[in-house]
Amino acid sequence: MPDHVHVIVWFPEDNPLGHFMKPWNQRSSVQIKRLLCPELKSYARFMGPRDPVWQPRYDDFNIDSEKKLREKLEYMHLNPVRAGLVNRPVDWPWNSARFYEPGRTVGVPVTWLLSSMGGDL
Repeated sequence: MPDHVHVIVWFPEDNPLGHFMKPWNQRSSVQIKRLLCPELKSYARFMGPRDPVWQPRYDDFNIDSEKKLREKLEYMHLNPVRAGLVNRPVDWPWNSARFYEPGRTVGVPVTWLLSSMGGDL
């Protein structure tokens, strides 16, 4: 999506999300500015080098079942369709739907996550 991101992350211990989000936000902000500002000068004009890219808050949700994982993936994949940006989820170049539909890997297999929950995709 042009104005937000959805991501599924897994941690082997409880409640590490806060420790993950701060460095992830910082690193991704630097990379976003590095990539976008030279190309989008009108955008860069409104953003100083110390201005945040991300909003200060985020919504988290614990996925505790295969059903909930499927629900969240479907929601994420359909997001650009609901926004009217594409007709089909696989047409949005920045989501994983184009990998899941033909059964290609996205780096960390969802089956690995599901096996830790006792299910499969």
